[in-house]
Amino acid sequence: MPDLSTRLGKLNLKNPLILAAGILGTNADLLKRVVESGAGAVTTKSFSINKRKGYENPAVIELIENRQKIGLLNAIGLANPGFEKFKEEMEKFKSCNLDTKLIASIFGTIAEFPKLAGMCENYADAIEIDVSCPHVDDSISKNPKILKNLTGEIKGLISKPLIVKISPNVTDIKEIAKAAIDGGCDAIAAINTVKAMKIDINFGKPILANKFGGYSGIGIKPIAVAKVYEIYSMMKKENLDVPIIGIGGTTTGEDAIEMLMAGASALGIGSVIHYREIDVFGKILNEMDEFMKEHNYKNIGEIKGIAVE
Repeated sequence: MPDLSTRLGKLNLKNPLILAAGILGTNADLLKRVVESGAGAVTTKSFSINKRKGYENPAVIELIENRQKIGLLNAIGLANPGFEKFKEEMEKFKSCNLDTKLIASIFGTIAEFPKLAGMCENYADAIEIDVSCPHVDDSISKNPKILKNLTGEIKGLISKPLIVKISPNVTDIKEIAKAAIDGGCDAIAAINTVKAMKIDINFGKPILANKFGGYSGIGIKPIAVAKVYEIYSMMKKENLDVPIIGIGGTTTGEDAIEMLMAGASALGIGSVIHYREIDVFGKILNEMDEFMKEHNYKNIGEIKGIAVE
C-alpha cells in the first residue's frame, strides 16, 4: 500500500487532504463529519476577533458555461460570528480526540492579526492567516515588506505552526511567498480564490450583490497548479524547504497528483464538496492510491515536485 502521509513543518498528517477554509468549517459537528470522510486535516472558516456581517444576497452562485459547471463564485464577505463562538467550536472539536489536525483560519487588520493568532493558539494545531481573500484589505497580500514584518511578528508570539495563505491576484506570487518565508512562516497555502464577476445579460447588471466575488472550483485548477509550480521552483533555486498547501480546483485523485508534482506537500479541498459531496475525501484518497499503485509510487515524497525542473 502506498504511504499517503505527509508533513507540514512540525505537523504530521495521515494524508495530504485538508479541508480548506470557508467550506463546512463553521462548527465542530461539520468538521467531525469531514474527518470521518477521510481528511488529513481540517481548517475552520476564516474568522475575526469580532462578529462580521458580510455582504447581502445573492452572495454565492454556481457558474455554468456552455452547459458545463465550472465552479462557484462567492461574495460572502467573510461573515462570521467572531472568535468567542469559534473558540467554543474548536474546544468541542478537540474534545473528540480525533487523529486529525485542526487549523484555525483567521483574518483581520495588521494590528488585529497578531492578537487573534495569540488568542487561538491554545485551541488549534496550527494557525492560518488569511491575507488573501478578495473581500479584505489587500495591502498585506500585495506588499512583501508588510507581509514579512507581520509574519515575523506573529511568529514571535506563537509556538504553533504558522501558515500564510497567499493570493493569486498579485503581480508576482513568488515575491509574496518569499516575503512570508523570510518572515518565518512554517507553510504557504496557495492559492485563495480568483477575483471574478458574472453579469446577468438579461438585466445588464452583475449578479452578486457585491458585484465582484472569489472564483473557486475546477476552472481555477490550472492557475493554482502554475502558482504552486512557480513558488516551488523559486524555493528549489534558493534552497528553501517550506511546504506548500496547493489549493484550487482539486476534484479528483489525478488532480491531487498533479498538484503534488507541481511541488505541493498537501492539498486544500473545498468547492468540490458541492459536486462530489462530503465523502469526496475518501474518494480522492482511493483515486490517489490507485494511481500510485499503477505507477509504482511508494509515498508522497516520490511525487512531490517531480515536474519542476
